Amino acid sequence: MNELSPDQAAKIARGVYRLREDSVSTVHQRGQSLGCEDLFEVSENSRFEGKSGALAFKSLSGFGYIAQGTGKYQGDILLVTRGTAMRVDWLTNLNIGMQTGPSGHLVHAGFNETWKSYRSEIQSFLSKRNPETIHCVGHSLGGALAALNADYLSNANVGKIKLYTFGAPRAGSFIFSRSLTNRIGSDNIYRVSHPSDPVPMIPIFPFQHLPYNRDGMRISNDLSGLININAHGMEPSYIPGVKDKTWQNLLIQDEPDWEQKAKAWLDQSALGEHSFLMGSAKLLLMISKALVWILKKVKDVLVGAVGTTLTVGATTLDQLAWLISRAAEISIEIAGYVRTLIGAIFKFLGRAVVTTVSITSAFLSWVLNLLFSTLSSIASCALTIVAP
Repeated sequence: MNELSPDQAAKIARGVYRLREDSVSTVHQRGQSLGCEDLFEVSENSRFEGKSGALAFKSLSGFGYIAQGTGKYQGDILLVTRGTAMRVDWLTNLNIGMQTGPSGHLVHAGFNETWKSYRSEIQSFLSKRNPETIHCVGHSLGGALAALNADYLSNANVGKIKLYTFGAPRAGSFIFSRSLTNRIGSDNIYRVSHPSDPVPMIPIFPFQHLPYNRDGMRISNDLSGLININAHGMEPSYIPGVKDKTWQNLLIQDEPDWEQKAKAWLDQSALGEHSFLMGSAKLLLMISKALVWILKKVKDVLVGAVGTTLTVGATTLDQLAWLISRAAEISIEIAGYVRTLIGAIFKFLGRAVVTTVSITSAFLSWVLNLLFSTLSSIASCALTIVAP
């Protein structure tokens, strides 16, 4: 089964942005590249449009293209979606309720609304074709849409699927992630991130990255250990980051003992053995791992609550706050871990630590929304750094 190289996939993920307002012929007349030339045949009919935004603030624009392979990729299809390129696109990212996605699992409502707006274009293109492999590619929001493309195509048994994303946010629930990973195989998921890129850090749990229970792939460069908006761009970050690399070079080694490390980090933090740096990418990663560990620790509560609270159209941060507050009520030990986690979140945000407030659902909802809104604000700046 053919695969795109990291360099090819990155250039394709960058090139699709040029079709937001312009036609395929206009792009070529300007001497610009879509990144897939000599690999896939992109015609005027390849480009499709989609709607982004939320509520009454929606806009129709070019969101990608679908093309037939040539040469080595004869019999394959390329499906590419762009990321955030204008203000209304960002409203799509902020619509963080859940909806039933292409395969019936819960996914990010905003991403799913955009995906549904161009779904018929994919169906029409594939109606008379029987591809061997479909390559789904995207950067940023386009990476989340690529995951939904892969979810739809794999559920419909339309060829073998390969998924390539760069700097993508989490697209769906852990059940969505597990199901899609099982259907297409973890070895066919090439999720590339940068440790300082804020966009892959959102939305927070219960949304989960692909592949399920694996860290994906990572680039590195000279950026500091702080969250940095420049880490999100294709040209300043991902294009040079994957140059001359293989997928194996980019693969992150799995951490089978991450749960023990998360617990140890919480225990040591409670004793004041860690110094927290405001805006630290590493600190945010540990906060995320510790949050998941706490919820796994109270699996009896989580399993009993997920079916009734993680529902279509619901606000996930409020539900997460409810789950944590229930855990704290049940266990004094968990309550202590939750207080330590809240302290770490406040240090990450540069706020004074509050230790006397009761761990209520309302308070936790405020803390989590504060964290998410801060990350969203940083990410919204990063999302303006796209390849024109």
